[in-house]
Amino acid sequence: MKQETNNQFHAYLKDQGHKNSTIAGYIRTICDLEEPPDTTDPLILLMYVDQAIKLKKQSLSHANFASAQASLGSFFFMRTGIRVRDFRKQCAAKDQYDPLMEQYASYCRDFLHLSEPVTLAAVRETKKFLKIVVPDIHGIEWTSITANDVINYLSKERNDLCTASIGTTVTAIRRFFRFLQHHDIVVHTSVLNLPLSVPAWSKGSSLPITLTKDEQSRLANYSFPSTPTGLRDHSILLCFTELGLRCSEVANLQIGDIEWSRGTVIVRKTKTHAERELPMSVKLGKALEDYVLHARPISLGSPLYFKSAKRMLEPASTDNVRSVIRRLYRKVGITGWHVGTHALRRTVGSHLYNAGNDLKTVADLLGHTSVSTTKAYVRIDVELLREVASSWPRRESVCAIKSPPW
Repeated sequence: MKQETNNQFHAYLKDQGHKNSTIAGYIRTICDLEEPPDTTDPLILLMYVDQAIKLKKQSLSHANFASAQASLGSFFFMRTGIRVRDFRKQCAAKDQYDPLMEQYASYCRDFLHLSEPVTLAAVRETKKFLKIVVPDIHGIEWTSITANDVINYLSKERNDLCTASIGTTVTAIRRFFRFLQHHDIVVHTSVLNLPLSVPAWSKGSSLPITLTKDEQSRLANYSFPSTPTGLRDHSILLCFTELGLRCSEVANLQIGDIEWSRGTVIVRKTKTHAERELPMSVKLGKALEDYVLHARPISLGSPLYFKSAKRMLEPASTDNVRSVIRRLYRKVGITGWHVGTHALRRTVGSHLYNAGNDLKTVADLLGHTSVSTTKAYVRIDVELLREVASSWPRRESVCAIKSPPW
């Protein structure tokens, strides 16, 4: 223990009225341990205290262990102004992972200067990992978690992730362990080197990137229930398989984006900020019509899709849309971490190219170029794409639905 910390602890114990012999014993306990974290953060200090208690319990008699606990409790109170048991009660009132995740989020925002979406994704993926691998976060020895634990987690619990999502998850987990290391918590070095030590999620892997013909057939032949959720899920699937949309693009679709009279769908909120107009196939148009007329709540507003059967007045998020596809994968027996929503998009692109379309046409449909550089081609491309997809029939009964019939 640093001399300055030693002096502070000695003065604190003296002020508390402890005897000199007790003070000497308390200070000796702390000095026998690793250097305490230089922080007043109760969560970080609690991890230090829990690790120290676990270590002392193995080597001390019952009486000496009680004294060591008292010493660590006093040190914790000196730094934080709150007793260990009271802080544990505060943590218990929340999800046990939340206090640590709040600190991790602050680290991502304030120290790494990551954007809010990246920060939230990192917290979400790390929390999922911890809930499986660390069922009780109190007293955990972080050095006991290795790269193999992460690999096993991905293989058994997250085998539905695509290659890119695996990379995102691994980065989030590795970043979390660097956060612990930043706060002087000892971790296993293999976790810090995960991207280098686990080749399975590299871009050069031989994992398939499109669905097989059998997998495509299973999805196409799945019988959706005639419920609001079933009608929604059917049209969501066809937005992927007929239009090749990104997951976020499906979630961000608005009712006004469906041009019934023109037989097209306008994709406005895109990753590249490039608006594009895509032709509706008969299959997609019929599914959208059924959903809008018979399932979509009147009071939902502009968003096209609702969140869930119990939250029909809330718009769907990207996670909701992704969950729809993952549930469907499970129902038809499609497994593997390569088959995320993006596998559907790549499958569409492959079909279009193999059908004889040039790369420029396929790129325009998938939104791989900006509006400014493809403006001269947009109108032509919509007509070209009509030849690939059977155009949505311009029926008067549907043309009248320029805006929702409510």
